[in-house]
Amino acid sequence: MMLRSLVLFVCMVCAAGFQASPLRPAARAVSSSAAASSIQMNRICDISGKRANNANRVSFSNKHWARWQYPNLQSKKLYSKELDRYVRLKVATSTLRTIRKNGLDETAKKYNVDLSKF
Repeated sequence: MMLRSLVLFVCMVCAAGFQASPLRPAARAVSSSAAASSIQMNRICDISGKRANNANRVSFSNKHWARWQYPNLQSKKLYSKELDRYVRLKVATSTLRTIRKNGLDETAKKYNVDLSKF
């Protein structure tokens, strides 16, 4: 009887000890950063508004699978003469060709984009 109560007491002390202090206190920090990393940026061109296109992958046997075709977006720091400063944009490469041809400010006017917001 005495031995049984002693074992029960030791088990209760051990269980209370594990509940009082967590083994890994850094696990909470990981979970909060995991929530922050779940936020995803839009895959949309800041100038032209190009976004993903829904298409099909077709095999040789003519089976179809839905898939996304994303625009080729590049982060660029471009100079605006009207604002007299650099503007950081996410731009599709096809839009970059238009910017190189017409200039940043003219391309922004073409697509009705206010560069002062960037």
